Amino acid sequence: MSEVEPMDQYSEGSKINASKNLQDEGKMFIGGLSWDTSKKDLTEYLSRFGEVLDCTIKTDPVTGRSRGFGFVLFKDAMSVDRVLELKEHKLDGKLIDPKRAKALKGKEPPKKVFVGGLSPDTTEEQIREYFGGFGDIESIELPTDPKTNERRGFCFISYVYEEPVKKLLESRYHQIGSGKCEIKVAQPKELYRQQQQQGGRGASNGRGGGRGRGRGGTWYSIDPRLPY
Repeated sequence: MSEVEPMDQYSEGSKINASKNLQDEGKMFIGGLSWDTSKKDLTEYLSRFGEVLDCTIKTDPVTGRSRGFGFVLFKDAMSVDRVLELKEHKLDGKLIDPKRAKALKGKEPPKKVFVGGLSPDTTEEQIREYFGGFGDIESIELPTDPKTNERRGFCFISYVYEEPVKKLLESRYHQIGSGKCEIKVAQPKELYRQQQQQGGRGASNGRGGGRGRGRGGTWYSIDPRLPY
């Protein structure tokens, strides 16, 4: 297929990554992908709307499994319009959700949440199934106790975009697995410390906050009073 050939000259995702901080009118985010959908499948499907310059499906770096979303870069911005004109897209038996990709500029809105009060018995699949209902998940962090190596009573969920976080925060408590969990915006350790230093009294309450270390460093719940 001639429309797919130009991508072979570059490493997968290279053109998409090169423009992630710029508003590229030919770039799209594709959510809701089947775990079985390959880059070739997605490229062939989208090529009917125009020439595809680059296409990538995001995978878990540990398992290699698809995260259920990806990005595509069309040569012509009109191709994006053609994709969006079609109200429903189905690939590998599943409805997919194509959107215009957003440039990463300035201060990013929160896309990561802290889930407190989580039963350690709750499986990653249960967590993924529940939180995946709000939007496309980029990663799940399940911190463990360094001494016992047992799961701790909280986790962190990172989304691709900020909309799922807004939906989650509409309700403070969520029933996940066998327990009721509290959802809060997560924040990096550095920001947490700055707020504690500025807050004065809050830094000495002695209770601490839930924290965990993942690929993105150490994160806390936004409320340091949480006893997790």
